[in-house]
Amino acid sequence: MVQPLSSQAIYVVLLRELKRYWRAKARIVSSVAQSFFFLIVFGLGLGRFVGGVSGVSYLTYLAPGIIGMGLLFGSVFSGVSVLFDRQFGFMKEMLVAPVSRTSIILGKILGGAVTASIQGVILLTVSGLMGAFELTPTLILGAFTAVGVMLLITAGLVGLGVAIGSTLNDFHAFQLLSTFVIWPLFMLSGVFFPIDVVPLPLQIAMLCDPMFYGVELLRWCLLGEGTAMLGPFGWVISLGVLFGFMALIVSVATYLFSRVQV
Repeated sequence: MVQPLSSQAIYVVLLRELKRYWRAKARIVSSVAQSFFFLIVFGLGLGRFVGGVSGVSYLTYLAPGIIGMGLLFGSVFSGVSVLFDRQFGFMKEMLVAPVSRTSIILGKILGGAVTASIQGVILLTVSGLMGAFELTPTLILGAFTAVGVMLLITAGLVGLGVAIGSTLNDFHAFQLLSTFVIWPLFMLSGVFFPIDVVPLPLQIAMLCDPMFYGVELLRWCLLGEGTAMLGPFGWVISLGVLFGFMALIVSVATYLFSRVQV
């Protein structure tokens, strides 16, 4: 018999993920510090050499991508909670509860998406304080829209982390595999350079990267424009790709989690 979704179970798992995140102060500081380092070195350092990109300063061009980097790292590594729960016995307690595994995994994905998006909001604020964005009513509206985009991006990426964590039993293997997945997604997302200045094979690889569309959508929200290659409705294309990616990965993560043995 298929058990129905339990909103209470989803809420409890979500709340647990939020509390775990809040108590892990070192995790918050380290994740934000890493992205801040990229902003300083590349945005201010390399930016003096590069100058402007697509009509804006390099720091302004770079900032949405660095925010995306923070979302990427925070989301995928949240999948390690599946390994922790299995290692310390909490997973067994959750799985014997009279709720569906789908409710549990949705709670974990929502919890990971919210915590990773909090990191994104912090990075957005830091970027603004560094002068990456000019404070205008349009930017304020775009920033609120960007928060919704962050949740969409992180939901798919957390699902990816959970899918990886559901198939492994070793922390070191998770770190190696997730790093192997994270860095190509990050480097091909168009953080450091626009897609229209790279060779065709690299353009194809970037167009196959879901993070490319996430960064593009953040640029539409915060800068009001994206790459010319996707046209004036590039934000629609990016939104569609992100929704499709999220639906696919969450479905795969739910299936893999349903097969977890403790």
